[in-house]
Formats: sequence, C-alpha cells, structure tokens
Amino acid sequence: MSATKHDFPIEQGSSFKLQLIYKDQNNNPIDLTDYCARLTWTTNSGETSIFTTENMDLSLYSFTIDGPNGTLVLMLPASKTNTLNFDIAQYDLEIQSNIDLYTGGGKEVIRLLYGTITLIKRYSQTNTLLQC
Repeated sequence: MSATKHDFPIEQGSSFKLQLIYKDQNNNPIDLTDYCARLTWTTNSGETSIFTTENMDLSLYSFTIDGPNGTLVLMLPASKTNTLNFDIAQYDLEIQSNIDLYTGGGKEVIRLLYGTITLIKRYSQTNTLLQC
C-alpha cells in the first residue's frame, strides 16, 4: 500500500493528539504488535524533529502503539507545542517491523503518512498552567 497524504495543524500552546488506525483494504485493523514508529518533520527553516515510540521521557511527548488494534497515538503536551516556532513543516510517519524483510535485508519499514503540518500561532504566550 502507498502512503497516504494527510495535512494537519498544530495549535501552538495547546495539547496535541494525532491518532490513527492502520487498516487493510477490508477496513480491518492491521496487527502492529512488536512494531515501532517514527514521525519526522522538517520545518520551513530547515530544523528537523524526530518523535519515536522508543521515547522514555514523557515530559517531552508520548508516542504509543496498541499493536492488536493497529492504533498509533502521538501526543504533545502544551509545554512542547508552546516552544514550536515554524510556519509549516513537511513530515513522514513510518513504522518498522521487528522482522527482517528478508535475510540480510534489514527490518521492514512502511511509510504510512506524509504531508504538511501548519503551526497555528498563538497570540499570547504563557508557560504557566491554570490552577484547576
């Protein structure tokens, strides 16, 4: 299957969640057990950011896979999106199997999504959370 083009916005200073279910041609979830994932973006100013399911510092972001249900979820806290400073970025989202494509060929890598991220700038910038 070819990767799907999907453009989306990120609101600067707001929590962000990207959730998708990887499905086959019959609309059934594809089992992603033992897969890992990576989303890489490059901004219009040339800065690259990489988000992986191997991240252990959840204060930066959370990227998880629910293998049996074929679900991927990337979440960025407001503290992270508040620091973003670009107009647009181009991204790729790929998954990697823990099984070799063939002996000596390395792991199977599948590009699921690609597209453009638009950062919706905030008018007021604050780093303090509400006290509720």
